[in-house]
Amino acid sequence: MQNPSRRRIAKFIADQLMSGESVQRVAKVLAAWLVESRQTRTSELVLRDIETALLNDHKFLAADVSSARELSHETIASLREMLAAETGAQKVEIIPQVDENLVGGVIVRTPDAEMDASLRTKLRKLRAI
Repeated sequence: MQNPSRRRIAKFIADQLMSGESVQRVAKVLAAWLVESRQTRTSELVLRDIETALLNDHKFLAADVSSARELSHETIASLREMLAAETGAQKVEIIPQVDENLVGGVIVRTPDAEMDASLRTKLRKLRAI
């Protein structure tokens, strides 16, 4: 029997997560498939495919947000609204991370795009002029 494609596995995992299946159980199934099919080196691609399937099939978006300091509840709510409007997601999960190297601003990463509004990047662009 032929191994299912990476995207079919991603769709299956996304469906399982949205149906309420235990995250630990889904993670074990995914890990077993990665090992058995010798796909461990492509795990980042599989995770990106799962995020894409969650957005396309279930209107769920998980976004990584890096900032120099902890974001306020108001800022997170604004980001959530902006991302929902831009992507069509009905539910947006913000995963905040503090990166003191940014100096200021934010970097927002979704499965399909990245918005870099960090002061570090703006200073780097100025330096290049």
